[in-house]
Amino acid sequence: MTFSILVGLGGCSQKPQAIISLAPFTPDPAVYQKNGTIYLAGVKDVRKQKGVVGRIVKDGKIVTTVTISHPVDSWFKESIIKALDTEGCKVVTHNVKNANVAKISIFIDRLNARLNHDELTKENLEATARVTLLIEQGKKKITKHVGLTQKKWVPPFANEKSVREFLQETLESLVESVRAQIDAYRF
Repeated sequence: MTFSILVGLGGCSQKPQAIISLAPFTPDPAVYQKNGTIYLAGVKDVRKQKGVVGRIVKDGKIVTTVTISHPVDSWFKESIIKALDTEGCKVVTHNVKNANVAKISIFIDRLNARLNHDELTKENLEATARVTLLIEQGKKKITKHVGLTQKKWVPPFANEKSVREFLQETLESLVESVRAQIDAYRF
């Protein structure tokens, strides 16, 4: 009996690092087809720790650092292009000689999830994502910050899989919010 208890406890130990992968983004079919063109100058992850996307905490200490297997900026760029393309917007990645076509640069400022194993009855998983959009159209230059924070309760034995699923959901919501912001600048 002692052996089975030790084996059971050993299976619950946390890994110091967990690597996750995001699934490709699949936008919802567009209800309204919109046309227009935007110039996507780039998507850049400007966070200090680009590979770190989350942490699992127990007894007030980080027990697992969650990292991502592929660059977030590549995933975000592919996702925003898919979202706009689904609506009928043409996205170009080279400079267009038309002053009415908006040049959009996206900077990933924040992406973080925190799973708190100390909280057993309240929201214990939080994800925050934020980007800055720099938009140039004609002589106008606009800076917009788009972000969201989501929280939910997950079972106390949740692990990096729960973090990955919640980050995926959070990032997909952010892509849709960014797409909605870009809609106003199509030409």
